[in-house]
Amino acid sequence: MTKDGRQVDVALTISPIQNERGEIVLASVIARDVTARHRSLQLASRMQSLTTALSREATPERAVEVLLEHAVAALGADAGAVGLLTRSGEEIELAGSVGYQFEGPRDWSRFPLDADLPMSQAVRNGEAVWSTSADDLRRRFSGIEAAPVRFSALAVVPLSAGARPFGAASLSFVAPREFDPEEQAFLLAVAQQAAYALDRARLFAAEQELNERLGFLAEASQMLAGSLDPETALSRLATLSVGRIADWCGIELLTEEGKLRNVAVAHSDPERVRYAQELRERYPVDPDAETGVPNVIRTGQPELYSEVTDDLLVEVAEDEEHLELMRELGLVSFMVVPLVARGRALGAVTFVSSESGRRYDESDLELAQDLARRAALSIDNAMLYRREHEAAVTLQRALLPQSLPELEGVEFAALYEPAAEGMEVGGDWYEVVVRDDGTVGAMIGDVAGRGIRAAAVMGRIRPALRAYVLDGYGPAEAVERVDRLVKEAERSEMTTLFQLHFDPGSGAAEYVRAGHPPALLRLPGGEVTELAGAGTPPLGVFDDFQSHSHPAELPPGSLLLLYTDGLIERRGEDLDAGLARLKGLLARAPAGAEECLQWLASEVSADEIPDDVAMLAVATAG
Repeated sequence: MTKDGRQVDVALTISPIQNERGEIVLASVIARDVTARHRSLQLASRMQSLTTALSREATPERAVEVLLEHAVAALGADAGAVGLLTRSGEEIELAGSVGYQFEGPRDWSRFPLDADLPMSQAVRNGEAVWSTSADDLRRRFSGIEAAPVRFSALAVVPLSAGARPFGAASLSFVAPREFDPEEQAFLLAVAQQAAYALDRARLFAAEQELNERLGFLAEASQMLAGSLDPETALSRLATLSVGRIADWCGIELLTEEGKLRNVAVAHSDPERVRYAQELRERYPVDPDAETGVPNVIRTGQPELYSEVTDDLLVEVAEDEEHLELMRELGLVSFMVVPLVARGRALGAVTFVSSESGRRYDESDLELAQDLARRAALSIDNAMLYRREHEAAVTLQRALLPQSLPELEGVEFAALYEPAAEGMEVGGDWYEVVVRDDGTVGAMIGDVAGRGIRAAAVMGRIRPALRAYVLDGYGPAEAVERVDRLVKEAERSEMTTLFQLHFDPGSGAAEYVRAGHPPALLRLPGGEVTELAGAGTPPLGVFDDFQSHSHPAELPPGSLLLLYTDGLIERRGEDLDAGLARLKGLLARAPAGAEECLQWLASEVSADEIPDDVAMLAVATAG
């Protein structure tokens, strides 16, 4: 301990002093001040430890922790902090701190780069700031005049791995102190090593974030493509976004009348979702609002609110209760992006940060816009598909009989179901003809392929076969004439059909099965049999075509089912399995023709049907 109260490190040399007789009578004590050398060794050791520790860290968070741990300990600082530039380059955000108690009205977690503050100056100028007392600090920096200063000395060194600093590290000391050249050199060297480590970690983190974003966009695109229902797709998108880029996600769509309709609200907590929905019902969105969803949809331009201040909530609140409810949501940051496809606004998506404390920036907005563009295109395609699919189904139904004959003692019913996928016109058809003599012709067919060509072939076959039956031709001859008609076309299309002619009075029947699935007949006792007479190939395929008819009987109280192959086809399943399943269903179906078809339709999942389905049922009175 020196006279002025300083504590120093010393090296002692103690030597004996002898008299003339060789006796040790005194000791010589020499003390050398080795504080500087000892300090140099300590700083060198600390620098080596810091460099080793930083080399092992791959995340910016850990690199900041290691920097503070070593720098604070090396100089005996009472507190330390690291601030990094935000992506916009206009603000400094606190990345880590130890020993500080941020008191007062100001939030020091983020402050402008152009503020008159030590860290802002160090980052702007790229030069270290050394302050030896609290008075010196207040005199030099007006930005901290109103803040309570508990520390007397401050050192701030910029962090730079290139031409421009991207942040700074600061050390604070309660007691006044000077920073000697060696300490200044140490801090500058520490900052340089930390800057390189932080830069590597930030690049690694940025690459990870980019991969995560690309993965998120790919997952979202795949999910959007997996549904042709716009509202289902948007609801899934909102759920996918929560936890990935937002704490809340809400989606609004424009109705045909130009009104806003909420189609999705997502949050990890279902109770919070209900809370938000109730809040929206009590305070609906003003369609004429100058900001938010209505404005984004009107202008097609996104809105980014990096920080949701209380002043902003006061500005948009309709009353005090509304303000308090919004405050309870804990909004930190949000962005609204438009859903625009082919130059037309479809709606908007709102992403909100709350519990996570995330502050959105331009990079987040770019991701949100990319996601919204993909969603809008998917929605637009789904809506276009729906319109075209409905038009195709309408055309298909227009090509089928608009009504079926009424005949005493016989009930006819037909049903057409379009495939779950695809929007082209199919080639499935059915027909029922009652001759003047009271006999009945029931027929069903399927033209291979889809689209206008299949519809055109169906448009020729159905009325032609109807005419042949009305003219008195039997099943075999009528089918042979239709085959010639199919081959006369410029390009013949393979066609399968099942035609049956029967007398309701006697129950006697005759049928032809031309490459078509067998009809099913449920007898009065409940047994289901197949009308599977073979020998007749599909129409429009072979030059030497011959039709073979087969006898059958439809006793009173029987139920006949004609159908196209879409009813029994399943991906990866044999047709025999599908036929067996249908026979089991028909055995349990209601007796009436109409009730039978409706029941079968309810039992067969539309999502599993890969092709259009036409069904024709004939029930004879018991």
